Amino acid sequence: MKIPRHVSLATTGLFFFAACGQQQPGEKTATDESNANAYGFVSPGLEPELFAFDLLGNDAAQVAVAMSPHHDELFYSQLRLDEDGISFDLLRSEYMGGQWTNPESAEFVSEHGEIEAFYNRSGSRLYFFSRRPVTGVAELPSPWNIWFVEKTRGDWGVPQLLGQPDSLVVYNWSATLQNDSTLYFTARPYEEHGLAEIFQVPISGDGLGEPRSIGSGVNTREYTENEPAIAPDGSYIVFYSAGRPDNLSSELLGDLYISFRGADGSWTDATRIDEPINSTAEEMRPRIAPDGKFLFFSSNRREGIEMSDLYWVSTQALERYRPN
Repeated sequence: MKIPRHVSLATTGLFFFAACGQQQPGEKTATDESNANAYGFVSPGLEPELFAFDLLGNDAAQVAVAMSPHHDELFYSQLRLDEDGISFDLLRSEYMGGQWTNPESAEFVSEHGEIEAFYNRSGSRLYFFSRRPVTGVAELPSPWNIWFVEKTRGDWGVPQLLGQPDSLVVYNWSATLQNDSTLYFTARPYEEHGLAEIFQVPISGDGLGEPRSIGSGVNTREYTENEPAIAPDGSYIVFYSAGRPDNLSSELLGDLYISFRGADGSWTDATRIDEPINSTAEEMRPRIAPDGKFLFFSSNRREGIEMSDLYWVSTQALERYRPN
């Protein structure tokens, strides 16, 4: 079947879109260690390159890279659409013997679907979204909830439910962790069926506290803001927004924006990131490497495809937006 350009991943508000553009896969993502200079891959400069296309690329949509802080493991989300509907999978590759292993479904995935993994600072815990049920609980507050697994002696353990923030928000999708103490996530308030915003919530042990909006520098009432990616030092945030007048893509699609944290903790007014990071296709699902050196994102700018590929670019390309 033909996959449509505009695809909704879940009725809860977890959105994934596709668009068009140009760029052909090349040898920049080869895992030949003699040419590697970042995580076992040839690293990009100030212009985006396909990330690990020879290893990860296929006819499914690839989104949301999670690179281990030790650079020896990565997870990414894969989406497929067929006559049975949309399926989600969380795949894992490990760096062994100077090369990355062929991606396989993570050992803790379920038949219900997992997506969007992210690590804690040490790499000992991995968080992810799942639609799996909880034994003894008839209905969870949101179809998508955050779970986590912990690594012991090199193996990931049994998934545990992290839960929901203690507030009136619909906690749906896309999150990132900063300093193991603050979770940034996408939500929309209860009783409001409008557009999503980005919130932050303190995280301690295995629970979450009271969330709050990160403010008007990032969030608006007119447009959607979601998919936050926080820099390791917390100095800036990259996120997805759709519908803004300066979008390079269509009104229904979106681009990546950046905002910087001021001395008082507030966020500067968001700025759309220019080409060639954004394009007339849709850019989404930003992630920042644990060492802060690279920005990962998804786009289907490559000519002739309907679903998205993974891209990466040096975060030096973002420094031009930093306020003096």
